[in-house]
Amino acid sequence: MTKRPANSLTTLMGAGIAAAVVASASMWVSSAPAMVEGTAQSAHPSQVQLACPSGIVNPFETTNVAAGTTWSSLATAPVSPAPASVTGQGGVIPTALTLAGQGGGELAGLSAVGCAAARTSQWIATGATTAGADMVLILSNPGPTASVVSIDGYGASGPLNAAPRQVTVPARSSASVLLAGWFPDESALAVHVTADGGGVAAWAQASLMNGEIPQGTTLASAVVPATTQTVLGVDPKGTSLLRLASPSGDAHVSVSVADSTGVHPLAGGEATVAEGTTLDMPLDGASSDSSPITLIVTSDREVVAQTTTITLGAPWAQRASAWIMRSNATPATALTEATIPGATQIEGMGRQVLSTTPIRATSLATNSGVTNVRASLLLYAPADAQASSNDQGVASSDAPSPSATPDIWASPSPSGGQSGTSQSGADQDPQSSGTSASTPGAVAVRVGGRTIYVAPGIPTLVDLPDNGGTLSADSPIQAAIVVSADTAVGRMTTTWNVGTEGISAVSGAIRTTN
Repeated sequence: MTKRPANSLTTLMGAGIAAAVVASASMWVSSAPAMVEGTAQSAHPSQVQLACPSGIVNPFETTNVAAGTTWSSLATAPVSPAPASVTGQGGVIPTALTLAGQGGGELAGLSAVGCAAARTSQWIATGATTAGADMVLILSNPGPTASVVSIDGYGASGPLNAAPRQVTVPARSSASVLLAGWFPDESALAVHVTADGGGVAAWAQASLMNGEIPQGTTLASAVVPATTQTVLGVDPKGTSLLRLASPSGDAHVSVSVADSTGVHPLAGGEATVAEGTTLDMPLDGASSDSSPITLIVTSDREVVAQTTTITLGAPWAQRASAWIMRSNATPATALTEATIPGATQIEGMGRQVLSTTPIRATSLATNSGVTNVRASLLLYAPADAQASSNDQGVASSDAPSPSATPDIWASPSPSGGQSGTSQSGADQDPQSSGTSASTPGAVAVRVGGRTIYVAPGIPTLVDLPDNGGTLSADSPIQAAIVVSADTAVGRMTTTWNVGTEGISAVSGAIRTTN
């Protein structure tokens, strides 16, 4: 009986002391934040590893590869054959570009794709598995443990498989999968690649044959869905399709075009993409420009967006038909600083890969090789959001009407006079010196010892410096290197988005409050 009051007193005394401490603390701490002096810190991984595609794959014998060549920000010269991976140590984030192609043969084409960080989820929306079309999914695992990769296919009518298809990619190796075996007769294919462990890097090689006439080969990088995407380097002279896929929920999509006149809505560029389906949007008549244009894709849900362009090549031997050149473009990442290769390096790489003996010769003897390679730098500064919104309100009265979707993955080889295609091998795209520093909103971009002012909303194509180096801008821009090559089978073009695929690096300030 005598202990209870003592315990109660102790408890009350403890509560009183605690209350006093709390009350005192409320007087000691100021509600206003205080600046604390300190030094700049860096948070980065100790190692950054990128996987690189090996080159162009023979779809009928996937171990037979036409080796590509790789430029890396870590090396003084391009490396050939292309390495399996590029590794940066001590927080250095490397950038690497692999140039792959064939100057002739059934797999004629030129592709520039970035070496990429492994990811556990990524998408590819290009290619077809219809008659004459071949699509190879290339998976690379740069990590120290095996990765189980699941692949889901989607088409215009919805999902193509009830359960994921799976393949195991061993550590530090790659695997090639023919997608026609899993998703046959699909003309508008998109695949979702998921992986366990450290993930994988993925690319897709898409090619087409019309009987014995090559219809182009292109290598496409995997992408991730987003609600706002900027696609650089679409050739307005060719026949192009924008393929869209909606992973989750019906997506309402709006597409605008940025060219020398500024940003304007694409005729027929409003669409709804049903959940789990793909949609091909034609880009014919998007612009009257001759230089590469930019697409701005916005949606209320995350979507996948990639383009494929075909252009008319040289006449096919002994036929009133022609070769077809094929290229792919993917969304670019915003950046303020990056390392880029020089024109001399790119031109040398192009000549090397296009001069090799084709791994699949054509049925009729045809020439291969390359006579000229040129590299340009495409710069794009986003237009003011409000201005772009106003521009997209009403389509121009003289804008072309939406055209029917061309079947560029199954159509016969066009003749020289067919509408919607262009004879490659024409004059080079005109280069620009940029705009004036006094142009409202102009962004200063420094590269190769000179400063180029880029007007917002207008793609600017300039000469790529001979020796490359560092590209920097005062505010975020997108940039791409556009490569063209003149060959016996026609002019090939490809676009590489500057930056490191799968990695975004940012810097910022930390404020401490107490």
